[in-house]
Amino acid sequence: MSKERGLDCIAITDHDTFAGTRRAHDYAVRVGLKYIVGAELSTVQDGIDVHMLAYNVDIDNPELARAMENVRNLRNVRNEAIASKLAEHGMPIDMSALLARTQGSVGRPVIAREMVRLGYCESVVEAFEKYIGTGKCCYVQTQRLTPAEAIRLTLRFGGIPVLAHPKQLHLDKASFEKFLKTLVAAGLSGIEANYFAHNTNERSYYTRMAKKYKLIVTGGSDFHDYVHGVEIGTKSFSPNGYTRKVLGI
Repeated sequence: MSKERGLDCIAITDHDTFAGTRRAHDYAVRVGLKYIVGAELSTVQDGIDVHMLAYNVDIDNPELARAMENVRNLRNVRNEAIASKLAEHGMPIDMSALLARTQGSVGRPVIAREMVRLGYCESVVEAFEKYIGTGKCCYVQTQRLTPAEAIRLTLRFGGIPVLAHPKQLHLDKASFEKFLKTLVAAGLSGIEANYFAHNTNERSYYTRMAKKYKLIVTGGSDFHDYVHGVEIGTKSFSPNGYTRKVLGI
């Protein structure tokens, strides 16, 4: 799809796993695309979900697999707690079976699709709005890495940490810049300013923040499936020279 839409370089950033990276890289090479290793690390700070993109990580380092297993274990504990709450509301889910047949990590979107498959909800949107969205009856806040810990993990394995979809932090400009400074101090390398849901003014603002703090600017479709995110290639941008140099593209 990316090749057909005219992109020349992509990264598949699954949540909390690099499991599909080699397969994706090999396929990208076959169709003539540049490929960047990546994952999206789920973190939380002061009750706010913060997603950190980890690019160019050394996936051949055996220590990385152990580190990521620890990260996924935190997610699995949360998933079991969600399943328990759903069962209490008459919507049992076999989480072991779901894990077994799911490639990559299992997050709330996967659970929501399972709820639809089992007939508990008519849509993923309904599953989130009624049951597993933030603050709903079956929502569970998982124990997670902090953003600074995710940055350190990425740097530890030679990677480039980038703040994903900053708009979703729901911070005003003053609060965002204050938060950004803490991430920069921890070693942040970039901002996903060109996120598909950012409007022109937001893209401009986050790009200015990146320039101010000497960060790279990346873009993302957040394409989970045809329901979540935007079709790959419908929103694209040309990275500046600094971004290309840092990412090696």
